[in-house]
Amino acid sequence: MSMKSESRILNTLRRGAPALLLTLACAGVAQAQPAPIMPITSGCTPPTNRTYRTTAGTVLTIAGGAADTTNPFIKSTGLTTWSTALPATTPCDAGPVCVGLSVATLSGSANKTEYFSGTAVTGTQKLNVTAGACTADFTFKADSTGGGWGDPHLTTVDGVHYDFQSAGEFTALREDGFVVQTRQTPVPTATVPITNPYTGITHCVAIYTAVAAKLGTSRVTVQPSRGGESQPANMLVRVNGKVIELGNTPYVLHAVGDKKDAIDGTITKHPDGMFEITDAFGTQLVVTSAYWDAHQVWYLNVNVYGTSAHEGTMGRLAERSWLPALPDGSSLGTKPASEADRYQALYEKFADAWRVTDATSLFDYEQGTNTATFTRDEWPRNHPQSCAIEGQTSAQAATEEVAQQACAKVVDATRKADCVFDVMVTGNPGFGKSYQVMQGFRPLGPGWYSPVPLPEPKCEDCPKTPPCDHPWWCCRTAIVLGILLIVLLVLLVLRARKKP
Repeated sequence: MSMKSESRILNTLRRGAPALLLTLACAGVAQAQPAPIMPITSGCTPPTNRTYRTTAGTVLTIAGGAADTTNPFIKSTGLTTWSTALPATTPCDAGPVCVGLSVATLSGSANKTEYFSGTAVTGTQKLNVTAGACTADFTFKADSTGGGWGDPHLTTVDGVHYDFQSAGEFTALREDGFVVQTRQTPVPTATVPITNPYTGITHCVAIYTAVAAKLGTSRVTVQPSRGGESQPANMLVRVNGKVIELGNTPYVLHAVGDKKDAIDGTITKHPDGMFEITDAFGTQLVVTSAYWDAHQVWYLNVNVYGTSAHEGTMGRLAERSWLPALPDGSSLGTKPASEADRYQALYEKFADAWRVTDATSLFDYEQGTNTATFTRDEWPRNHPQSCAIEGQTSAQAATEEVAQQACAKVVDATRKADCVFDVMVTGNPGFGKSYQVMQGFRPLGPGWYSPVPLPEPKCEDCPKTPPCDHPWWCCRTAIVLGILLIVLLVLLVLRARKKP
């Protein structure tokens, strides 16, 4: 290549490079999306049931000049005031911590944004926001996860893992407007299981066979029909006592007696026997069902994601206690030294305290049955010599090799150990499949949630973050021009190289 050709190429690049770089820079900015927002504009009518969900224990900052702009936030275009459900003696705007979220107000002009910051703890805080002529209700919710699976291995909302093998119906989690109850059925086995490492108790096992829940004004049950045929239709979902058919779209739970047609939540049927029941604030009750053909019984895994409930068998541990708090909030104290005392604390005091009664039950019963029908006070037996049940066939144990193979695809170490335990004790490799289905579910992440689609923010509602402050030419048109400019430069360079 001659010196003249090289000179022409360099001149061409020198002339085109500034425009190219500017276009590419603007194109990059144009692709950056501003943080999603919840606009409150004078004269608007925003949807109800807007909930900001975050994980308990995280530091949360929403909106305002000091906000983390990667988080969604509320923005007001008018003078905004906040009121809360707290007593007047402790107003949030006076500066105390409200469920871990302290309120601060930015000083300045009438067009100001107010924000929340602090460390989120489990719980909810309801807020009413008024901006000009617009009023909206919001809920800030710090949540946790709890669950139970297999021969009920429970994980509390504060992360404690223990076995709870009682037989009967129990309250797993509860708070105002949200309750989960589980039915536990004893499993006769030919062998006595090993000692649970957390409780230090050797006991027989049970399984979940039905779940009931309250979401606002709606009562939902997931229960097997009468009869033992292995058919999907035999695991029935009822709403307020009526069997419903679930299709490809979520079933909407409309609040009972609400003239505004408020929504209590939705029910979604997933493949492989999974039911997702989501309330209006984004709490997800996920029930995984499977059929044990050898014993003609349905068994369930029960997980609750994004919950601020902390009472029940999956609830938070009481202060200085080895077990969750009792219904009155009292503690059973530290773990007793003897197995007999541990059994009495867990399977007598604790179990009886959280047993469902006919007055509190959310389940649907066949005629002539009630909660007592499913209760076996002696189960699990105290330091048993046998786990057989008269009139029932005992499940035969499997080898550890068989259990490891059945549970090979379970990723979480704790759940995998639980799965291996379940298959070994019952001889049912189907537990491995139900654990895989359970681990495939992906819960909602932190952020805004509404049972109805939220409106897309308008252009004028865009927060004034740096991406929005770039000149007018930083847009999609610039991207197209940038591509054309690159093509033009390539053509000019090729032409310059051809000239003598």
